[in-house]
Amino acid sequence: MSYQKILVALDQTSASSLAFNYALKLAQPHQSQLRLVHCLSIEPYENLGALMDAGVGLRSSTQVQQKEEATQLQRTQAAQTWLEQLRTEALAQDIEVDFVCETADPGMFICQLAKDWNADVIVVGNSGKEGLKKLILGSVSQYVTNHAPCRTIVVPNDDSSELEFSAN
Repeated sequence: MSYQKILVALDQTSASSLAFNYALKLAQPHQSQLRLVHCLSIEPYENLGALMDAGVGLRSSTQVQQKEEATQLQRTQAAQTWLEQLRTEALAQDIEVDFVCETADPGMFICQLAKDWNADVIVVGNSGKEGLKKLILGSVSQYVTNHAPCRTIVVPNDDSSELEFSAN
């Protein structure tokens, strides 16, 4: 099947590396456009200790906020550098590519971006979360497969599994 607009969801894991390589192979013969997307996670409990310190006067809320903003800026810059490297790799193969990096809920953002960009397919890796971890944290690939406005290809984290396709 030929796809013109391929959205590739990435999260700096080995699973997303496999998804990126799969998307490159999918795009090459059809001169498809790639849009790489990475969501910096929203970590509501990441600074809970510092926020509690601020609440009892051990730290000022301004200090906590400044530290949080500096950390977020570093994470954003590191992610953009990584995405730029992937972009360069795709361009070297004559594949048209751009990227988006946002702080957002990954599943919802990926689905909305696919809709807004009119993506033909979403390629996402499967990190292999299982059991209680998957139940508690959920799975981005599972969310995207269930809510995407277009077809979704889930690339497994190992060679023993087959690709999963959504029916959208």
